[in-house]
Amino acid sequence: MEILKPEQYAEAEAFVAAHPNGSFMQSPAWAKVKPNWKHEIVAVRDENGALRGTMSILIMPMGPGALMYAPRGPVCDYDDKALIAELLEGAAAVAKQYHAHILKMDPYLYEGDEKHIELFCSLGCDFTPDASFKDTIQPRYNYMLPYIKGLTEEELLAKFARETRYYIRYAPKQGVVCRHGMECLDDFYKVYSETGERQGFSIRPRSYLQGFLDAFPEAARLYMCYSPDGEPICGGLSVNYAGRTAHVYGCSSDDHSLRRLRATYMLQWEMMKWALSTGCHVYDMQGVAITPEDSEALYNVLGFKQNFTGEIVTTVGEFRIVYNAAVNAALETALKVRSKLRHH
Repeated sequence: MEILKPEQYAEAEAFVAAHPNGSFMQSPAWAKVKPNWKHEIVAVRDENGALRGTMSILIMPMGPGALMYAPRGPVCDYDDKALIAELLEGAAAVAKQYHAHILKMDPYLYEGDEKHIELFCSLGCDFTPDASFKDTIQPRYNYMLPYIKGLTEEELLAKFARETRYYIRYAPKQGVVCRHGMECLDDFYKVYSETGERQGFSIRPRSYLQGFLDAFPEAARLYMCYSPDGEPICGGLSVNYAGRTAHVYGCSSDDHSLRRLRATYMLQWEMMKWALSTGCHVYDMQGVAITPEDSEALYNVLGFKQNFTGEIVTTVGEFRIVYNAAVNAALETALKVRSKLRHH
């Protein structure tokens, strides 16, 4: 086990990007998007010096301790118990260095995978089955098209309902244009801010989105659809990484005359075509809520996402290792009190 130095991050990048369990949030570049967090990468090599597993850890100081979070980590063979144990040993060394009280991680494991849940728990991880919506950092429910690898555009279109195919073709016939590039950022941010205010979700600052695109110059794209008059209608920020295209941020105008152009269908189709052209195996429309009580905004978009004939994929949630129980209990209590105050 070793803790990588920044000059070794390119090696980690190549490993994560090529791994079937890789995620853009385990890329070293993701830490650049989170400048308020500290960052370390734990790695394990084989006898020839090649990487076998990595865990990119974000570290946030909190009071007398620190929260460590490995989003979608670790990246490794989840059947290799000894390898995972070695990565967790490295995480413990990082925790000691930063006085961390807890590590949270949410690897790509899916609901019902008792074999791997048991494996992680046998290595000292705490786990809450069927964790509620507000108890995990990443949404457990995601809407995905997990069958796209090897399909042509025509074959993918054929999987959609007739109405969906009609709307995908309708927008360009009305003169709607879809572009992608950094030059769309100002228009995206304007519509994104309006969408957040309308739907009640927190809005990332423009600098955050700029930093996201800068961190992933090849893997991230900002798409924007425009009316025939040049009015911005809707947009999406997607990341094409490790065989998966994920639609991370989206927005749409509330102007009814623009909404009638059905450009959101065209937008999704353009991003799906990018996924197809690069051989991705999954198009991930990201988080949804299955009840309005969990998140009205994410519940409201579920109906739209279901027009694309995918499926709700449920991850198991988070595994946790508590290094300092007293500090962790005190901070959890403080966070619950603060959450209650915000809702009153």
